Amino acid sequence: MSNRFKPSGLITLTTDFGHVGPYVGVIKGVILSRFPKAQIIDLTNQSHVHWPVEAGFWIARSYEYFPSGTIHLAVVDPGVGTDRTLLVAEGEKQVFVAPDNGLLSEVIEKTNATVRLMSTDVISQHQLPIMSDTFHGRDIFGPVVAALAAGKIAPDECGPITSDFAPSSIESPSNFNDSVNGAVITVDNFGNLITNIDAADVAHFLVPVVRLGGHNIRMEKTYGDVKPGDFLGLINSFGVLEIACSEQSASKRIGVNRGAPVKVTESTSI
Repeated sequence: MSNRFKPSGLITLTTDFGHVGPYVGVIKGVILSRFPKAQIIDLTNQSHVHWPVEAGFWIARSYEYFPSGTIHLAVVDPGVGTDRTLLVAEGEKQVFVAPDNGLLSEVIEKTNATVRLMSTDVISQHQLPIMSDTFHGRDIFGPVVAALAAGKIAPDECGPITSDFAPSSIESPSNFNDSVNGAVITVDNFGNLITNIDAADVAHFLVPVVRLGGHNIRMEKTYGDVKPGDFLGLINSFGVLEIACSEQSASKRIGVNRGAPVKVTESTSI
């Protein structure tokens, strides 16, 4: 019993709901109605709509900053109301709850998580009395996460273990001796293009150059190392390659967005 998950009462919320309408607030209301002592932190509610990859990317790079016993709820669910399954993953003393649409694939790998399919019995026991086909965040996820956070149900009671879950729709970076190929995963509020290429992927290059949208961009340490309006690549605060334009939007200047291919090579090989 000592190795069982011990909830801290802390819940993070990641959605693509934005802040128009009551959706985020209602999920929090359901959780607090079931477990008034819950502490809820918005990781982000501005995840790119209908694209689970971005939500999973941020959770996989954020969970380590939260204490043991945290439960991470992610609702980016374009398949809501269909027969897609729901996952409960437990790794590194934290729990991750999301639809089975590839959202959790990276965090499952990083945490070596045990993954369970949420059973129909658990859903029926905790769901709201009246169910909508379009808002499972409120009607299923919120109540189940509240029960997990309150210790009323343990992760290992949520359903059968599975290794058959949806992969990410974006492949992991391919790493060769002379190049690394990845993709833009998200664009931040400054227009910086954030990729899935980790610092370790490019550490062997002496003078790395980033190729994106027809541009060859040198790597620098920080934004102030170039003149305003110049492009640069850097390893950002989450340890991944980012393409920026000093004091401007790299996304607008280069004209690319999420999913765009990114290649890193040694400067002499271009």
